[in-house]
Amino acid sequence: MRNVLRRQEGKETVKTAEDGAIRRSLIPRMNSLVIAIAILLCHFTGNAQAHFQPVPSTGLPYTIIITNASLNDQIVVDGTEFAVFDDTLCVGTAVLQDTFPVQITAWQASSAYGLAGFTPGNSMKFMMYTQNPMGEWVEILAGTVYETGNGNFGYGAYSALTLVTTVVKVGEKSIQPDHFKVNAYPNPFNSQVNFKIAGLTDGEFSFKIYTLTGQEVFSTFGRNYSHSNRILSWHGQTTAGRALSSGVYLFAIQSGDRRFNGRVILQK
Repeated sequence: MRNVLRRQEGKETVKTAEDGAIRRSLIPRMNSLVIAIAILLCHFTGNAQAHFQPVPSTGLPYTIIITNASLNDQIVVDGTEFAVFDDTLCVGTAVLQDTFPVQITAWQASSAYGLAGFTPGNSMKFMMYTQNPMGEWVEILAGTVYETGNGNFGYGAYSALTLVTTVVKVGEKSIQPDHFKVNAYPNPFNSQVNFKIAGLTDGEFSFKIYTLTGQEVFSTFGRNYSHSNRILSWHGQTTAGRALSSGVYLFAIQSGDRRFNGRVILQK
């Protein structure tokens, strides 16, 4: 009888040891599984905003810094996705998370490896996926005010700009900001800033400067012919010729029902 009990105890001891070994062998596998699931969750959480689909990395980066972005004079909401295009090709994206600036890495085409990307010297176009005044998430073409750069890919070490866009509310006549392309340079400026304007329709247009509080300080009018490009200059003065103090000023170019808003910085 005692021998039988000893044999049973021996079997239970062996079984307990085997169970312990199995559990110990499973722990690393379970830990690996938990880590893998955590990585996947972080991946999907970090890439929840994925409206635009950029080209893959080509190893040829160009940095674009968005210093600010507004829609109807209001800072865009967190989660807004920015994208830069070379014509119709999306070559870089970034998402606003809490604060500006936001950095976009745009990828240049690599002929050596047959990878798609931007072509240096081509003009940049910016889109935003954000909430409109009705609270709907929409894709919007953004107006640009360059602080560093000339609006072309590959200019200098990087480009820095502000996105300033105006959309209309329900019931108002549609305004398409993409009908204008404005490059303000230099910006910031000291004595003179130039506005290179493309996309003006034929007919009369207005050019006005405002303070941040909305006070009009300068205005001029002109007429455009044959859809030609225009260059306007402003010397940091009121319409009457009085010098203005340093600060941020808003400009508005209106041609028919098309309007472009932007901002420039006067530094003395």
